[in-house]
Amino acid sequence: MRTKVTSVLVALFLSSLAVAQDAPSAPLIDPKVEEVLKAMGQTLTGASAFAFTAEATLDELHPSGMKIQFTGRRAMAIRRPDRIVSDIEGDMGNRSAWYDGETIAVLDKAHNTYAALEVPSGSSDIDAMLDFVADEYDIVLPLGDFIRTDVYESLFSGAQFGLYVGLSNVGGIACHQVALANDFMEWQLWIDAEGKPLPLKFVITYTDEPGEPQFTARFLSWNLAPELPDEAFQFSPPEDALRIEASEMAAGIQASKEDQP
Repeated sequence: MRTKVTSVLVALFLSSLAVAQDAPSAPLIDPKVEEVLKAMGQTLTGASAFAFTAEATLDELHPSGMKIQFTGRRAMAIRRPDRIVSDIEGDMGNRSAWYDGETIAVLDKAHNTYAALEVPSGSSDIDAMLDFVADEYDIVLPLGDFIRTDVYESLFSGAQFGLYVGLSNVGGIACHQVALANDFMEWQLWIDAEGKPLPLKFVITYTDEPGEPQFTARFLSWNLAPELPDEAFQFSPPEDALRIEASEMAAGIQASKEDQP
């Protein structure tokens, strides 16, 4: 029954696309998509601090043409407006990062190296810091959309099409499944329909890249009231760690594909 209903929805959606060919600039978004995303966005945007853990996978196209999948576990905590601490372990790198409102510090645990970089004045809040790192080092923080000031806007604004798929199951929990797309990527979210409207799964398909690789994150836990003192966001390098330039650290992150999502 679920497959049949979904097929009907897709058919109706595709029909609407054909009708709207005379006005291609107008996004075609199911109102239910906006409703579900706004509820999730309000939950995260309204939290002064939160933390989550997630297991993520990323496809990489092998020279043979096969897609090879890499896996890593991510943990992140933020305190608005300008504090972040994160950690990643697995195939995509073994790094920790801290941001205290003034300085970004990254520790490469695999190579025992670290880099520290002061953020320019006026770029101290989380959104401005994320934009600074993306502009200066071509690095996008994994799952960064979920920690911006306006989570709804960050996840929704680039969509040209949006489909409410229906209720789906993630780890035994009923979720609203929504699918969005533009000219170069598609992304899907599964948002808890039983409790607080929090994301439980997130998938990006890079449709403009060879092989259409995917990034997938399964959120394992959420805490909307963590205790996060200032010390949690302050970095003290290990005594035997080697300091390197931020550009060198950025190159290592890019090489590990950690910047893709």
